[in-house]
Amino acid sequence: MTFKKTLTSVLLSALFIAPAFAASHAASDAINAAVASPERPESERNRDAKRKPADVLDFIGIDSGGRVADLMGGGGYYTDLLSRTVGDEGSVIAFINYYVRGRFMGTFGKDGVWEKRLSSEQWSKNVTPLVDDFENFKSDTPLDAAIMVMFYHDTAWQGTERDKMNTAIFDALKPGGVYAVIDHSAEIGSGIRDVKTLHRIDRDFVVKEITAAGFELVGESDLLSNPADTRDYHVFRDFQTNRDSTDRFLLKFRKPE
Repeated sequence: MTFKKTLTSVLLSALFIAPAFAASHAASDAINAAVASPERPESERNRDAKRKPADVLDFIGIDSGGRVADLMGGGGYYTDLLSRTVGDEGSVIAFINYYVRGRFMGTFGKDGVWEKRLSSEQWSKNVTPLVDDFENFKSDTPLDAAIMVMFYHDTAWQGTERDKMNTAIFDALKPGGVYAVIDHSAEIGSGIRDVKTLHRIDRDFVVKEITAAGFELVGESDLLSNPADTRDYHVFRDFQTNRDSTDRFLLKFRKPE
């Protein structure tokens, strides 16, 4: 291979997985309409400035008609956006693992919030709940994408067999399907040391585990990065104002075609 070809290959590779992703084009009409919907809860719309959902969904590649899974969607922030983005021709699996259902959903469900959202006009169109262990995750129809937002670290301290979890996600995706992970950054080289005490995880550790399941890392973005974050405090400190201000990595993996 000539020097010129080698240099071209390196440059193309660097551009493809460039860590400093910035939207160079407008997000799709479907994404923009979903984010702008006045029917979204005000509490969720108020978080958009820091969570940057339009850019995040554009980076992942979500669009109308897609078949996607929100892996442990918490209060439903991204589940709702996914539902609105994929539209009537698409589908969303709202996955909740048994542990969270047993320990946290009781509190979340006191006001029937989860049940209300599932039965809402929007979610009833295309959202299907799935409650199981992560190791058992599956989809009857191959998925275009699966996302896990600020929860990979929890799977570590909960004792999830993550090799089986990542393999299950791999198997549920179509060839070329995307697995996107957002999480709170821990100190480089710390592995899973801080997953329970600080609710953070080392980015390199996540990459190593997920690629071991057969995925390729094809993109990384600094959309949610915060260089001022010292990474040494509990992410829920000062919950209302700080939870969306941590340094967060955004990784995009793909199942080979």
